[in-house]
Amino acid sequence: MMFRACVFAVLLLTSFGLRGESYDPNAPQKYTVLTLSAAIIDYLFLISEDELRAVTHEKGSWAPIDYPTLTSILDRNPGISKMVPGGSGANIIKGLAQLGEQCAIVGKIGNDDKGEFYVNSMKNLGIGLFLERGNLPTGQAICLITPDANRTFRTYLGASHSLSDLPIHPEMFQEVKLFHIEGYQLVDRELVSKALQIAKNAQVKISMALANTEIVRRNKEFILEILDKYVDIVFCNEKEAKALLGLPALEACGKLASLCEVAVVTMSQKGAWVQRGAEKSFQPPMLVNVIDRTGACDLYASGFLYGYLHGDSLDKCNWLGMLLSSYVVKRIGAEIPDPIWVEIRERIQEEGAVFD
Repeated sequence: MMFRACVFAVLLLTSFGLRGESYDPNAPQKYTVLTLSAAIIDYLFLISEDELRAVTHEKGSWAPIDYPTLTSILDRNPGISKMVPGGSGANIIKGLAQLGEQCAIVGKIGNDDKGEFYVNSMKNLGIGLFLERGNLPTGQAICLITPDANRTFRTYLGASHSLSDLPIHPEMFQEVKLFHIEGYQLVDRELVSKALQIAKNAQVKISMALANTEIVRRNKEFILEILDKYVDIVFCNEKEAKALLGLPALEACGKLASLCEVAVVTMSQKGAWVQRGAEKSFQPPMLVNVIDRTGACDLYASGFLYGYLHGDSLDKCNWLGMLLSSYVVKRIGAEIPDPIWVEIRERIQEEGAVFD
């Protein structure tokens, strides 16, 4: 499955935004985990190293594109991509829902068939929806996967980031135990600050994933401010930690643990460090055949947060994160089939007992 380099000639264009109309999404009755997440449709492409170099020399990077660029790429490459509902925070709660947690998402979709696809996919997992509809098309991301399993993103933000009119109310947090916010939402600092303050006032635990190095570079001071003021659990990989603090993984984990209750720094094939106060946990990687790292950090967070919500030790939380991550990297995209989730739940019950 190859992606022609000529398709990428216009990938450096930027996104645009318009204000949309909202509607009542028939919000869920009960949930304990809530995320503010981009409601994104992911298109997954396998490409060569040469084709990626036609786009960027920074593998693993993220950049916005506009809608004509998105449609141009898709029109020129019909039938060679896989389409799945995505968004970092959405991926995390999809994993949590598969483990039995009651979850809901706050976000925005377009009034289009992609938005309907997103809604139906999340409903099928029992995830509650606080999804507004806007005038822009639903956000869509092109994920470029190279043979070494690394992925590079180009995203049409669309409705998913036209959030200035997105309603977030204290009533949404009444039964919530955990509020998760993804780093991609930092494009709207006012909305992020409002949501974090409401969650903090409701005495809800707050977790945050830093998303990618470009987001970190653009928002370094703001990230450090909200980590110290609001965030209980922070997730990042070693590249994001380096971009934020200029420190290697272990030292960065310690620094982040001085700002938040729990700090997690993942290192891909080198494992993950976790720290809470002076307590540290290291989990080596689980040896599997890695096909695609899309969703690896998201599913790690799903497993970790599942353990955290159940009062598990740092070691068990770290193991749970690595377990889920080891399953998603064995396939293309961030989706794990339902039959495999049965196996995962069985392994958690059996192998996870050694930590109890």
